[in-house]
Amino acid sequence: MRTVEINAGSSTGLNSPGDTPFQGSRRHERAPAASVARRYCTRRVDRRLGALLAWVLMIFLALCLPAQAGENTPGQAQEALRATLDNGLRVIVVRNTLAPVAATVVNYLAGSRETPQGFPGTAHAQEHMMFRGSPDLSASQLADIVAGMGGTFNADTRQTVTQYFFTVPADDLDVALHIELIRMRGVLDSEKLWAQERGAIEQEVAQDLSSPEYIFYTRLLAAMFRGTPYAEMPLGTVASFDRTTAEMLQKFHETWYVPNNAILVVVGDVQPPRVLDRIKQLFGSLSARELPSRPAVKLEPVKPETLSLQTDQPFGIVAVSFRMPGYQSGDYAASRAIYMRWCRRARPCLRDSV
Repeated sequence: MRTVEINAGSSTGLNSPGDTPFQGSRRHERAPAASVARRYCTRRVDRRLGALLAWVLMIFLALCLPAQAGENTPGQAQEALRATLDNGLRVIVVRNTLAPVAATVVNYLAGSRETPQGFPGTAHAQEHMMFRGSPDLSASQLADIVAGMGGTFNADTRQTVTQYFFTVPADDLDVALHIELIRMRGVLDSEKLWAQERGAIEQEVAQDLSSPEYIFYTRLLAAMFRGTPYAEMPLGTVASFDRTTAEMLQKFHETWYVPNNAILVVVGDVQPPRVLDRIKQLFGSLSARELPSRPAVKLEPVKPETLSLQTDQPFGIVAVSFRMPGYQSGDYAASRAIYMRWCRRARPCLRDSV
């Protein structure tokens, strides 16, 4: 058995309320504002995840590195077209002709932070149930349609957002948009379907709890963000899932899966003005709803602490973690510059997921 030493130290910059700090994700997604993070809890709806991740990366590259005016280089992302519908749905469309495909990402700004007290996995459970069907689209129809297009789909849950991904041929973008419209309207959160999905999600929990690295990650979150919604992973627990009901999941969907709490991103070989017009036609009929207040986050100072865990892996890990400023902090850019400079000077560099 190897000992894993984890040293948690404080930094000069703390996240202010409203920032998105070091987050956990159940599909190995990025954990903003921390210098150490690992990716966990993969749920592969389709094994061809590599292509999907490439497209998701392209979305962010497209937003950060727009093409120069007048350029039309094949495969180069052009400036993003942004709009907010009357019902509050925020839309971002980016044209990139690298391949004749299109990707959509629906971001619902609700994760484990918005879950009921004592039920940290509610958002994760609802993510699973989104693939169990909707009133106008059964689970088998969803799978058959995506397979027929040769597309891929997946999802992940973080502490502040739940994301749904589609990658389809560009000519079939309208189909993907229709599917997301149907799923935003409603979901089949029945007791029968939840009873079936509960077993699958509890197996996922059991699998992750057998990983020393996952245990390390949960211990680290608890130490760095004690007393806040970020102290727990969005994965959930077997005990809480046993007490979760279909009615609770339905309420979660009705409360948070609304257009004024969502950001729809489309990127690919598309005409942004046409895509935006189509989105307005499809999603414009949905009504906005009043959103509940989100849990307040009051971060406590980080206390220097050493965590020591046992692992059955053939290697050990020594990690030093600092709580860093979140995206909304004026110190975020400086913290990233410090991190990158550190990485260039030290090998191997501690890994973060920003």
